[in-house]
Amino acid sequence: MGYWEPHTSSVDFCERNYEHSEFVAEWHNSWSSFVGISMFGLIGLICGNPTGEMRHTLGYLILTLIGLGSVGLHGSLHWIFQSSDELPMIYLVTLANYMCVEVGSKVGEPKYPQLPTILNILMVINTFIYYTFQHIYAVFIATYTVSSILNTFLLIYVVYWKNTGGKMGKKIFKGTVIGYLIIAAPIWLVDMHCCNWILANVADNMNGLTLHVVWHLCVGYGAYCVLVTLEYCRMIALKIPCTCDFWLGFIPITRRLLPKDEN
Repeated sequence: MGYWEPHTSSVDFCERNYEHSEFVAEWHNSWSSFVGISMFGLIGLICGNPTGEMRHTLGYLILTLIGLGSVGLHGSLHWIFQSSDELPMIYLVTLANYMCVEVGSKVGEPKYPQLPTILNILMVINTFIYYTFQHIYAVFIATYTVSSILNTFLLIYVVYWKNTGGKMGKKIFKGTVIGYLIIAAPIWLVDMHCCNWILANVADNMNGLTLHVVWHLCVGYGAYCVLVTLEYCRMIALKIPCTCDFWLGFIPITRRLLPKDEN
């Protein structure tokens, strides 16, 4: 029995509870939430958003909050922290969908002026439904999955069909494909459905570490690459001279080119 027991979250993830501390339910899942998710959001807040638009700042801020909410969820397995993790995930995907739709619009002249109001109303309704059925984890999974699939198709349309960001836009988007679709999503499925095998064959040999840590690192990186992809495509659409550098060889950071840089 740990400090937060009996836990009230609708899901208990694949890590032995209170193995390392009586005050932290899932030790490895807690620290990896901050390192794997919030850190990417902070990088975006510090180094990103060369267009100065609120949509990009808001995206990185939500990503940071998702990581903090995930720390609370894994550290306590409490329902209030579960909502502070899961609801922002849905908000972020919704924001990314809006950014896809409005990627080519002029500053201050959106193509669909009523869309933010409609999306805000939908998010209020979604939040009400979420809290009504929070005890049913499948409701969140279904909502998040449908929103993510829509976002994937919109991103493919923006990056590949319209070729908005050119070769660099495609290169940045590959981080999402590799980090989220190829690595993170399959690992989450294995982690959720093969927990006993993971505990016996992975956790017992790695001081309690499970595959959920990899999920955090890869999904945080994938979400960050989505935001950077849309940020870069937005700058290209606005005809703002820009470039993208890869910090440590794999973390994309957009940069607005000054006249001296262009020369």
